[in-house]
Amino acid sequence: MRALKAIIALLFVLAGIALGALNQQTISIDLFFVRYQAHLGLALLLCVLAGAVIGGALASISLLTDKRTLPKPVKAASETGNSA
Repeated sequence: MRALKAIIALLFVLAGIALGALNQQTISIDLFFVRYQAHLGLALLLCVLAGAVIGGALASISLLTDKRTLPKPVKAASETGNSA
């Protein structure tokens, strides 16, 4: 299992390198007050990374709130003394 995770991580790194290498055009990013010049591949990688971080944060927040609101388990009929 550990080797499979390492192979998948390596594939993502190689895909990121290829994305950066194949998209070397310079773009202008205008943030209203500031304007940046960056390579297209770098901008794409940063957007994907930001989306992964935001998505992971939202998923973890929703998981944490779901664990807090779990209902209490219902006791079985044999534990309460009622028999059928």
